[in-house]
Amino acid sequence: MGCRPLILVFLLLSRLAFGADGNFDSFLNEGKTHLRQSQYYLTLDDLQSAQKLAVTPEQQTEVKGVLGLTHYQMRHYEQADTFLRQAIAGVGKPMDRARWTATLAELQSNRGRSEDAQGLYSEALKLAGNDQQLIIGIRLGQALLMPPEQRLAELAQIHGMLGNLADPVERAGSLLSLGTQAKQLNAAGLKLAYDSFDQARQAAGTQQPRLLAESLGNLAQLYEDQKRDDDALRLNRQAIASAQSIEARDLLLELEWRQGRLARNQQHIEEALAAYQHAIEHIEAIRQDIPVEYHNGRSSFREVLEPVYLGLADLLLTQAGQQSGEAKAASLRRARETVELIKQSELEDFLGGRCSVHSSKSALLEAVEPSTAIIYPILLPDRLELLVSSGREIRQYTQPVSAAVLQKLAQHLARSLRKGKDDAKPMAQQLYRWLIAPIEPWLQQHQIKTLVMVPDGVLRLIPPAALHDGAHYLIENYALAVSPGLTLFEPAPLQQRDLKVLLVGMSEPGSVVDHLPRIFLSAMAGARGGARGVDMDNMPRSRALPVSLEESGGSRNLDVERDVERLMKDPAFHQQIKEELSLPGVAQEIDSLRRLIPNSLLMNESFSVEAFKHQVVQEPYSIVHIASHGVFGKTAETSFVMAYDNVINIDDLEQLLKSEKFAKQPVELLTLSACQTAEGDDRAPLGLSGIALKAKVRSALGTLWPVSDEAASLLMAEFYKALSQPGTSKAQALRQAQIVLLKQEKLAKPFYWAPFILAGSWL
Repeated sequence: MGCRPLILVFLLLSRLAFGADGNFDSFLNEGKTHLRQSQYYLTLDDLQSAQKLAVTPEQQTEVKGVLGLTHYQMRHYEQADTFLRQAIAGVGKPMDRARWTATLAELQSNRGRSEDAQGLYSEALKLAGNDQQLIIGIRLGQALLMPPEQRLAELAQIHGMLGNLADPVERAGSLLSLGTQAKQLNAAGLKLAYDSFDQARQAAGTQQPRLLAESLGNLAQLYEDQKRDDDALRLNRQAIASAQSIEARDLLLELEWRQGRLARNQQHIEEALAAYQHAIEHIEAIRQDIPVEYHNGRSSFREVLEPVYLGLADLLLTQAGQQSGEAKAASLRRARETVELIKQSELEDFLGGRCSVHSSKSALLEAVEPSTAIIYPILLPDRLELLVSSGREIRQYTQPVSAAVLQKLAQHLARSLRKGKDDAKPMAQQLYRWLIAPIEPWLQQHQIKTLVMVPDGVLRLIPPAALHDGAHYLIENYALAVSPGLTLFEPAPLQQRDLKVLLVGMSEPGSVVDHLPRIFLSAMAGARGGARGVDMDNMPRSRALPVSLEESGGSRNLDVERDVERLMKDPAFHQQIKEELSLPGVAQEIDSLRRLIPNSLLMNESFSVEAFKHQVVQEPYSIVHIASHGVFGKTAETSFVMAYDNVINIDDLEQLLKSEKFAKQPVELLTLSACQTAEGDDRAPLGLSGIALKAKVRSALGTLWPVSDEAASLLMAEFYKALSQPGTSKAQALRQAQIVLLKQEKLAKPFYWAPFILAGSWL
């Protein structure tokens, strides 16, 4: 959360950029103030107002430059690149062009495009003239591109130039940026970092509380790193007081987090608990303004801020271990509620906004049936905490296995299950020993029949049904469901009278192939020439897409996209794509279900997007069963269902299934019998829950990996047959169907029956 050199330079200079030219300047300067405070959405509102009032080319250019900077801060790199280039090409002063060029250089540097960044920095220097503040900022950006030894010498030289800055605010800001870089050089840069932060503190003084808080906070971090906790605490308390005076929540969240760590080190548990709680309150207050990036299947929100939530949960769980009675239960519930905030934030990131997820505090636990237990694993660095509850009772079980060890085994197990490997069972037994064995006596004592798992991270890749106790799979003993969180789905029994079912299927695709995302087709083009489906290590024909989702979720390759545009005009390639996307088992599945349950049917040509939209709103269906490719990628934007003629994305489904027709009677169950998630990406399984949540569906049934045609057809028939029996819950119906497959020798491997998971309400 350190300073960004060029951004800081711009923000300091932009305080003086305009005088007072009416409403335009008022909105623009207000936007810059909000940007300095990291209030990005308020910034965008101000800039949109300023843009409407921009009359001169200079004003239009200035707004585009600040928009570019704002989107850069928000990690919207494509938009930032566009706006910054427009500002550079616009009508403006050389100094302004230098500023935007330097900011674009930093953007390129952060994206790993060092050569482009070097060229842009050189161009910015030529435009900067004799402006020392801008020159210093540009040189700080260039220093980041240097090897460590050369960088330290460059930083020392820049440090010597800072005395030439007469404005103490500009000097303090540049010292903070320089100190942040020096600190990254570890021991070699330690003295320079300390001197820079201390001088920044002096330059800021009490007249600049934000810069003072940043300076003191950075000094406190240096002392914390050196295990000088008393000094770190003293400085950090001063930083908190300064930040509180201006309600700088973006600074306070980090300062309070540090306060919590330091207080815990000194065994001041109550102070630590209060500090962690304050940090989380600050995060929640500015959550929408915290930029999120995704790398290797992880969100930057989780990477950077998850430790704050887990730190509080860890303290509460440790405290609970020394408590009893209602005090213990209260600590356990509070720990679970804290971790729940992580899950909700990650789902919001996946779905693209805070408004996408609505929590119902009494949803699961208070209404849970007596024979159902909620299992809530919390992965901590040094141990696994299992919270199991039924009704108002909640118990804690601690396992001495680190998160790293558990995650490694879970990833290996997920790969083995997905490929139908024989080494899956020993790993499934080990995971059972960690997750289920400790709580088994309690489950038996309470005569539990249904388990609702609330998995986190890599555990989302494991179907609970496949866990093994050495003699039986978990599904043989319990009905199972999963939920992305405790308070996200309202549990309500399925109304089994007068079930209205909409069956839709696509066994042979039509013009949908012309509307698939180009990046998806690019991956298919790269894999062309193979048979339908991916390599499943000699497993029978599956519903796998002819390309892995990892290939379709990467960065854009314009050359390949142009190749796709050319290939799509080739009738032979076009036909090949259709053949590779065919699902011959779907025809059998739909035919079987059509005779089993009362239904309305859309199949192949009749399953167009418009026909689906029209049919869905004709009457309030209890169940919507879609047997077609469902793709769950890294975000909601890369997740969709294929109709015969086009794709249906999550937002489309949301609008349809939460329409007025379903307001009083929401869809009870959405089944996606040919869906596929990205292998190894622990966010991808959120797609199934995400569709259900956005569309206000009570439950969703889908698969974690591509299933065999034969297994899917048989399981779906058995599932609906069981579901039609009075008193049978959705989780129980799925269990009965899975056991039918399990008892058939050729379908006994978990590969065939385990990937089917029920997300949301299990009743």
